[in-house]
Amino acid sequence: MKSKDNLICPICKDDKKNLDDRYCNIHLKAKETLHKGYESWLKAYSILSWDDYLKQLLDLGDHVGDLIRDVVEYEFYFKEN
Repeated sequence: MKSKDNLICPICKDDKKNLDDRYCNIHLKAKETLHKGYESWLKAYSILSWDDYLKQLLDLGDHVGDLIRDVVEYEFYFKEN
């Protein structure tokens, strides 16, 4: 049985449509966009870890959209081991 925590997005606490997803639909789309950006940065920088990419985006501050920043902060500060 799934716990109640598995039913909500850990970022915004909205209901998730698919219990297998980590985030709600809005933050899931933001994460997909984040991964596309990472692929582009990898082409430009050749070697860039996911954590370094997230740190770079955090350093950009307000130049990153709110939804992307939500996911970046969650991924960076609350990553699962």
